[in-house]
Amino acid sequence: MPYGKDRIMKLIGYSPKEWAIISDRSKKLGMRTGTYIRTISVQGSIKVFNLKELTDVYKAMNRIGVNINQISTVANSTKSIYQKDIEDLQEEIKQLRLVVEDWLSPLQSEELL
Repeated sequence: MPYGKDRIMKLIGYSPKEWAIISDRSKKLGMRTGTYIRTISVQGSIKVFNLKELTDVYKAMNRIGVNINQISTVANSTKSIYQKDIEDLQEEIKQLRLVVEDWLSPLQSEELL
């Protein structure tokens, strides 16, 4: 929501200990303190997802893309495609599917309050 006439401003007091906790948590999340307070007060919690596993998905997709390019280059120059290349590509796609399913099924989040 943009800042303007439709904003209701409230002054809230915090003890130094409370402010230190709020400030520390907002910094850990990489959020501005006001954004952190507003999110917590409206949503009740902040969930952080670990997306590190996406690196494996990206690498697998990149390998498949490279193989498709190599197969298409050979097909365009020789006008034929080797069955082994197709089987290798199918196996890589199957492996990618397994990685994505493993990643999506638990999709764990850490609830921070």
